[in-house]
Amino acid sequence: MRNTLKKSASRIGKSLLGWVIYNARLNRFFRRDEAIIVLFHRVNDAYPTDPLTYVSRKFEAFARFFGRFFKVVPLTTLLDRLEKGEDIGGLLAITFDDGYVGNATIAAPILEKYNERACFFVTTNWIESDHVPWWDEEKNIQTQWMTWDQVRELRARGHDVGSHTLTHPDLGVVPPEVGRAEIAGASARLDSELGEHSGLFAYPFGGRKNMSAQNQSVVNTLGLRCCLSAYGGTVHIGDDPLRLKRITISDWFLSPYQFGLELLFGSLDAD
Repeated sequence: MRNTLKKSASRIGKSLLGWVIYNARLNRFFRRDEAIIVLFHRVNDAYPTDPLTYVSRKFEAFARFFGRFFKVVPLTTLLDRLEKGEDIGGLLAITFDDGYVGNATIAAPILEKYNERACFFVTTNWIESDHVPWWDEEKNIQTQWMTWDQVRELRARGHDVGSHTLTHPDLGVVPPEVGRAEIAGASARLDSELGEHSGLFAYPFGGRKNMSAQNQSVVNTLGLRCCLSAYGGTVHIGDDPLRLKRITISDWFLSPYQFGLELLFGSLDAD
């Protein structure tokens, strides 16, 4: 109980200090040459206690915060600048993994309200399926996936769409022949459904251990435009687009200002 109270007090204190720093615009003096890619998984009001899920009210608070204190750009715009060696300081790209229906029906309209666009990485064999992943099965969550029409509609509304493998395997474990089939197969399916080449890819689970050297080599041969992790860290000029870092927006953050403070002070850097 004591540790829980300490952690709660720490989060509140960080949120308050973050509010002071950002509203005084002191954040402009920190980490000015970096871009940020953030990751959400699911936005849905039906599962407020699920650690992978943000309710719409909390998600909208992050959307407002991002728009106020960063230049929110599509992931492809960030990649354009990175590839050209142009300034990326202060840019922020929003991404979602897996393909949950609430990301299309709840999150996307909130983002569009603030003129923001995201990249949605979809696990292609789960779209329009009744598959329940183990993390939802353990919590008795009724998983709902997007339809392909919803995926295409997101693209038509200016969002980016990328692939997240066929079936969400751990690419740190599966052999390279399986990794190739999963990554290339998902990319081809997505291109077929969209009627255009995406080339955007984020690997499942996103940890350092979740991408083996052999499967990273596979990624390097497939002509993909990017490969995103999820173990923290920011983006710098000269970074390899096939090894880009993302910061997961988890339930640890009591508020966007706590996230902002931890970002400024390096707590969210990759290990």
